[in-house]
Amino acid sequence: MISDSATVHIPNMVCLHQFCSHCENEPDIDAGCVRCGKGRHAFFDYPVGDLMTYLCKQRAWCERVIAIAHNAKGFNAQFILDRDIILKWTP
Repeated sequence: MISDSATVHIPNMVCLHQFCSHCENEPDIDAGCVRCGKGRHAFFDYPVGDLMTYLCKQRAWCERVIAIAHNAKGFNAQFILDRDIILKWTP
C-alpha cells in the first residue's frame, strides 16, 4: 500500500541493447545485424509493457532470450516484476 507521503515512480523510457552470437563483438551498436536486426531499442509510450512484449515475441534465429537488467539489485527490476505479477507469470 502506498502511504500519503509516498509517490509511485513510473518509468517514462526503457532502453535495451540486443545482440546475437553473430554480432556480439560488433563495436557499432547502430550497424544492425542481418540475423537479429537493429541493436538499440527504446520504448516511450508504454515502456515496461512494450519491453515485455518485445522480449516475449518469437524469434526464428534463437530458442531463448537472456535479459540482463542494469541495477536490477536496486529499484530498476521492480517495474518488470510488477508487470510479471499482473500477468501472473512466475519469475
